[in-house]
Amino acid sequence: MKSFAEYVQQFKDKVYQAGMETGAEKPVPYGYRVDVIRGTEMVPVTLYEGKKGFSIVVAGKTGAMKSALEQLAHGPIAPVTVSDKPYGFENLEGFEAGWIGTDESGKGDVFGPLVIAAVAVNPESVLALTKIGVKDCKQLTDKKVAELAVKIRQICNGRSQELSLYPARYNSLYAAMKAEGKNLNHLMAWAHARVIEDTLETAPCKFAIADKFADVRFIESRLMARGRAIVLVQKTHAEQNIAVAAASVLARDSFLRGLAALSNKYGMEFPKGAGPQVVAAMHRFVATHGKTALPEVGKVHFKTFEGVL
Repeated sequence: MKSFAEYVQQFKDKVYQAGMETGAEKPVPYGYRVDVIRGTEMVPVTLYEGKKGFSIVVAGKTGAMKSALEQLAHGPIAPVTVSDKPYGFENLEGFEAGWIGTDESGKGDVFGPLVIAAVAVNPESVLALTKIGVKDCKQLTDKKVAELAVKIRQICNGRSQELSLYPARYNSLYAAMKAEGKNLNHLMAWAHARVIEDTLETAPCKFAIADKFADVRFIESRLMARGRAIVLVQKTHAEQNIAVAAASVLARDSFLRGLAALSNKYGMEFPKGAGPQVVAAMHRFVATHGKTALPEVGKVHFKTFEGVL
């Protein structure tokens, strides 16, 4: 007979598999409460342990999400399975032993680092990552990203890489690329190639997949001997592949932590994105630290900087 803790975890697994997330959790008298989130909706669910066994009560107003949770709560626990043909490998053979996925975060953010991450998976880690609900970071809250990143690093211990290019280094590399007649895509390609190469040192495999952001030759041309020996798939929406999804979570987590580190260092909040709130933050920063310090916190090739510099 499974324990109450296992019962709670199995319910949470079903929530993740259904495309929902868990929020706040806490023990309550005779049970455990879990807030389930889908988009802007939140439904509290309480799991109880009594003399007659375990039970689940789904609170909240009647609606589609509550109905879905009630079906999850009282339906059978479906085993987690892994597709024979992961996204991007539908027409390939030989990847089953494992592969690498890469993704980046911070590319569209004026402040903070650009982070590129790689994760190598095998059949066991694919199962574990699927079970904990790993998916594209854009579908997750920042809090959930942080929680999943910890678990991904544990599951893929020694089989992942994270390259954080903080603004000072990023700006230097970008300027060097531009001087050679190259652009941001060339910088991105170099970074993706580097994390693939570094991951191959500890997790040798024959396949890798990355989101297609430019001509496929960009990354291929940056790979060295070890990287050129693998099959590299570049496909749009690559986050549908579990390895790329895991890499997206690690990259996003490192970006958020990097942005927070800069905020702590300079004593002000640096907003995400490239909107009006970023321009306002720039002016506050310049008023305190001067224009010459901007390359230490932001990617200065953004047009957002033109009105400030």
